[in-house]
Amino acid sequence: MAAPKCTPAEAGALAAGLLADACRPHAERSLRLEVVRDLALDLGRRLEALAAEDGAADSLVEAALACADLATLAACNLTALPDGDRPIATAAVHLAAGTTLALIPLVEAEAVTLEEPRAKNLLRDARSARWRSDLARNQIEVPQD
Repeated sequence: MAAPKCTPAEAGALAAGLLADACRPHAERSLRLEVVRDLALDLGRRLEALAAEDGAADSLVEAALACADLATLAACNLTALPDGDRPIATAAVHLAAGTTLALIPLVEAEAVTLEEPRAKNLLRDARSARWRSDLARNQIEVPQD
């Protein structure tokens, strides 16, 4: 598979930026939000670096796992945000979770070219990323009547 010029990991970096923006310093100076912001920025830098790589299976699955982590981070901290910043953090959850799902077919395509033990490990990591991103998304969804 040829390495694309643009990868879904770039969307994950965008989601990290959204979460960092939502956690910008507020009047109450919450230490929790500062930590979440720093973690989001770290994940964003990691995703930017992964997006610049060659699209190898390892980079793709690592990006999927990082996006799942980002979706979880955003979902778990929505209630700590002021009401006006929750929509942008909610968008970060959905974008990170969607990016995870977008990366998985790319991981699967690369996995078929690898030897058995390595391919199985990559596919297991991809399933883990999918499960974690689904959990984060489900955590914030309001049940419809």
